[in-house]
Amino acid sequence: MKYKDILESLMKRPGLQDQIDVVEDMIHDSISDMRTMLNYGEDEELPDGCIPAVKEMVLVRYNQDGVEGISSESQSSGGSTTYTDALPDRVKRTVRKYRRLPR
Repeated sequence: MKYKDILESLMKRPGLQDQIDVVEDMIHDSISDMRTMLNYGEDEELPDGCIPAVKEMVLVRYNQDGVEGISSESQSSGGSTTYTDALPDRVKRTVRKYRRLPR
Protein backbone atom coordinates (compact mmCIF):
# COMPACT_ATOMS: atom_id res chain seq x y z
CA MET A 1 0.00 0.00 0.00
CA LYS A 2 1.28 3.41 -0.85
CA TYR A 3 1.52 5.09 2.57
CA LYS A 4 3.01 8.25 1.06
CA ASP A 5 0.12 8.56 -1.42
CA ILE A 6 -2.43 8.21 1.36
CA LEU A 7 -0.69 10.84 3.48
CA GLU A 8 -0.36 13.30 0.58
CA SER A 9 -4.02 12.88 -0.32
CA LEU A 10 -5.21 13.38 3.25
CA MET A 11 -3.03 16.47 3.70
CA LYS A 12 -5.11 18.17 0.98
CA ARG A 13 -8.15 18.03 3.27
CA PRO A 14 -8.96 21.18 5.25
CA GLY A 15 -7.87 21.10 8.88
CA LEU A 16 -5.55 18.10 8.62
CA GLN A 17 -2.32 19.92 7.70
CA ASP A 18 -1.64 20.98 11.29
CA GLN A 19 -2.38 17.45 12.58
CA ILE A 20 0.21 15.51 10.56
CA ASP A 21 1.50 13.43 13.52
CA VAL A 22 -2.03 12.37 14.44
CA VAL A 23 -2.93 11.60 10.82
CA GLU A 24 0.25 9.53 10.34
CA ASP A 25 -0.60 7.47 13.42
CA MET A 26 -4.17 6.98 12.21
CA ILE A 27 -2.91 5.86 8.78
CA HIS A 28 -0.75 3.20 10.41
CA ASP A 29 -3.66 2.04 12.58
CA SER A 30 -6.06 1.97 9.61
CA ILE A 31 -3.64 -0.02 7.45
CA SER A 32 -3.18 -2.48 10.31
CA ASP A 33 -6.94 -2.79 10.76
CA MET A 34 -7.42 -3.30 7.01
CA ARG A 35 -4.82 -6.07 7.00
CA THR A 36 -6.63 -7.76 9.88
CA MET A 37 -10.05 -7.48 8.22
CA LEU A 38 -8.70 -8.85 4.93
CA ASN A 39 -6.62 -11.62 6.57
CA TYR A 40 -3.33 -10.27 5.21
CA GLY A 41 -0.05 -10.72 7.05
CA GLU A 42 1.93 -7.87 8.62
CA ASP A 43 4.42 -7.73 5.77
CA GLU A 44 1.98 -8.30 2.91
CA GLU A 45 1.24 -5.41 0.60
CA LEU A 46 -2.45 -4.52 0.39
CA PRO A 47 -4.02 -4.04 -3.06
CA ASP A 48 -4.12 -0.47 -4.39
CA GLY A 49 -7.91 -0.82 -4.46
CA CYS A 50 -7.83 -0.61 -0.65
CA ILE A 51 -6.38 2.92 -0.62
CA PRO A 52 -9.76 4.74 -0.71
CA ALA A 53 -11.09 2.52 2.09
CA VAL A 54 -8.01 3.16 4.23
CA LYS A 55 -8.39 6.92 3.68
CA GLU A 56 -12.05 6.64 4.67
CA MET A 57 -11.08 4.77 7.84
CA VAL A 58 -8.53 7.49 8.70
CA LEU A 59 -11.15 10.22 8.23
CA VAL A 60 -13.67 8.32 10.37
CA ARG A 61 -11.01 7.92 13.08
CA TYR A 62 -10.08 11.59 12.85
CA ASN A 63 -13.69 12.76 13.04
CA GLN A 64 -14.45 10.43 15.96
CA ASP A 65 -11.34 11.42 17.90
CA GLY A 66 -12.64 12.80 21.17
CA VAL A 67 -16.24 11.72 20.55
CA GLU A 68 -15.49 7.99 20.23
CA GLY A 69 -18.40 6.43 18.41
CA ILE A 70 -21.11 9.03 18.95
CA SER A 71 -23.40 8.92 15.91
CA SER A 72 -26.03 11.31 17.24
CA GLU A 73 -26.63 13.38 20.33
CA SER A 74 -29.58 15.38 21.64
CA GLN A 75 -29.47 17.45 24.82
CA SER A 76 -33.06 18.64 25.08
CA SER A 77 -35.13 17.27 27.99
CA GLY A 78 -32.51 15.06 29.57
CA GLY A 79 -30.38 14.20 26.57
CA SER A 80 -29.78 11.18 24.44
CA THR A 81 -26.61 9.86 22.83
CA THR A 82 -26.34 7.11 20.22
CA TYR A 83 -23.04 5.33 19.59
CA THR A 84 -21.91 3.43 16.51
CA ASP A 85 -18.93 1.33 15.59
CA ALA A 86 -20.13 0.46 12.10
CA LEU A 87 -17.82 0.81 9.14
CA PRO A 88 -18.95 3.05 6.28
CA ASP A 89 -20.50 1.14 3.36
CA ARG A 90 -17.57 2.03 1.04
CA VAL A 91 -15.17 0.34 3.45
CA LYS A 92 -17.43 -2.72 3.79
CA ARG A 93 -17.54 -3.11 -0.01
CA THR A 94 -13.74 -3.05 -0.17
CA VAL A 95 -13.47 -5.62 2.62
CA ARG A 96 -15.92 -7.92 0.82
CA LYS A 97 -14.03 -7.55 -2.46
CA TYR A 98 -10.50 -8.20 -1.17
CA ARG A 99 -11.03 -10.40 1.91
CA ARG A 100 -9.16 -13.67 1.97
CA LEU A 101 -10.49 -16.73 3.69
CA PRO A 102 -8.62 -17.46 6.94
CA ARG A 103 -5.93 -20.10 6.60
